[in-house]
Amino acid sequence: MGYHPCMVSAIGNDEAGQEVLRSMADWGMSAEQMQTIDTKPSGAVQVELKDGEPVYDILQDRAWDYIEPPAVEDYSGYSYLYYGSLAYRSERTAKTIRQIIDQSQLPRFVDLNIRPPWFKESWVSGLVDGADWLKLNHDELQRLTQMPCDTRENVRKAVDKLRTAHQVANFCITSGSKGAFLATSDGDGIEIAVTQPNPLVDTVGAGDGFASVLLAGLISGRPLRQVGDAASRFAGKVCENHGATCQDKSFYENVFT
Repeated sequence: MGYHPCMVSAIGNDEAGQEVLRSMADWGMSAEQMQTIDTKPSGAVQVELKDGEPVYDILQDRAWDYIEPPAVEDYSGYSYLYYGSLAYRSERTAKTIRQIIDQSQLPRFVDLNIRPPWFKESWVSGLVDGADWLKLNHDELQRLTQMPCDTRENVRKAVDKLRTAHQVANFCITSGSKGAFLATSDGDGIEIAVTQPNPLVDTVGAGDGFASVLLAGLISGRPLRQVGDAASRFAGKVCENHGATCQDKSFYENVFT
């Protein structure tokens, strides 16, 4: 989308890892902070569709469970630190995330995924305290707050509870076919209508697609309504595509128009 993210991750010394590096090179991405763990295979996720919804098996004991701190001395050239809670499942990678949080002092965009067995509520404070943005769905919000999230007003109340408990500035609450809700630190809330895919192929990667456009819009300083609508359109387009990504580079161009 015109930006230059620095990916901090780890791959195995295997063909899957080499495929990752080739793909990153093809897309012009920096692999400077990619690590190779010789004793572990590259990460893999098995996805099955059940009743039209993806079910994920994120295979255990993979290279990305052993990410070491990156060799970065100056974080001033970066806009955000973006990470997901799934990476927190291993103590080695969790320690690395905490170290980057402390050393970088960057605004943080956190993607919370409550997917047993790869989540513990005891992790929440370390993951989200003081974050600039927290993305989660309304089911996850209900679980964390133990409050009903069946109406938009109830979602607002649950967001207020979580904001007070963890000092999170802004929230992105996704609700599948019901769209999304952006709750900002100034108390405003922006309703984002869902973009219906035509045709619907699968929903794998739709949430990550939404987050990527939201983050790109925040970096560029665009109006939040425009950014939210663009994120919805892009998530809908992802649902028209098989899998989470597309090899056609034009797929990722002009997402705000």
